[in-house]
Amino acid sequence: MQAIVLTAWDLARTAGNQARDSRARVMSLRTHERLRLLAEAELGVPKHKRSFLKVGEENQPGVLLIHDADQTPAHLVPAARALHKAGLTVHGQLLTEEGHDVTNRLEPRWRATLHQLRHGYQLLADSCNEVYVVGTGFGASLAMLLAEREKVAGLVLLAPAVAPRVGLRLKLMRSLGLLRLPAVRRRMGKREDVLEGMQHARDLAGKLEVPVFAAMCDDDDVVSPEALRMLQRKCRHQHSRFRAFGEGGHDVLSAHGSSSLDADIIDFIKNRG
Repeated sequence: MQAIVLTAWDLARTAGNQARDSRARVMSLRTHERLRLLAEAELGVPKHKRSFLKVGEENQPGVLLIHDADQTPAHLVPAARALHKAGLTVHGQLLTEEGHDVTNRLEPRWRATLHQLRHGYQLLADSCNEVYVVGTGFGASLAMLLAEREKVAGLVLLAPAVAPRVGLRLKLMRSLGLLRLPAVRRRMGKREDVLEGMQHARDLAGKLEVPVFAAMCDDDDVVSPEALRMLQRKCRHQHSRFRAFGEGGHDVLSAHGSSSLDADIIDFIKNRG
């Protein structure tokens, strides 16, 4: 998988630093899309769960969409359609360490997932004037970690999993350092790996130098409302925005996307400043 992604990355750079016309840009993006879909087909990923790429207008931002740990890009298709209709190039990237059951690993590795996302980001950065990253749930945590490593233009964090609701037993195990023990990590599996990534993202909140738009629902049963309040305190960019919905659960995008949230995201990306 990684080799095929790197091949597409190399193809996108064949023109070096020379300016490419619109046709060459579209061809480069389409080539990457075909290669990625081929790789996912070989992995056995069902068609409806695979990555997607919607090429927008030239000189418009690109948007990298990052799904939650238990989702696939299919969950983000409605929002992607709205963003693409607004002229944006949108890449919904399947995370091969998350969101499906084709991996042979005993547990996902958030660092490997982040490495994969950097290739997705670079694809858009080579073709668009700037790149925004939209993440939902654990995908929002990954978006924050990506912003530490790449020059993203801004972050959209939906139900950002930087303050997950966890039980007293798990809190006690973490405070005692038991989760670092190999035997405990193997037993916890994916859950501990995800929680570790969330903690790293939480530690970065006060260091973000890009504008942030964060939104979540007060009745989210996965992430505490403290996540939004914490981001409001720590994200100091003057163009950051925050929105809380009274109801809608954890999947704030499905609950409020078509009614207002999609429009909010588009306005944040196209009219930031």
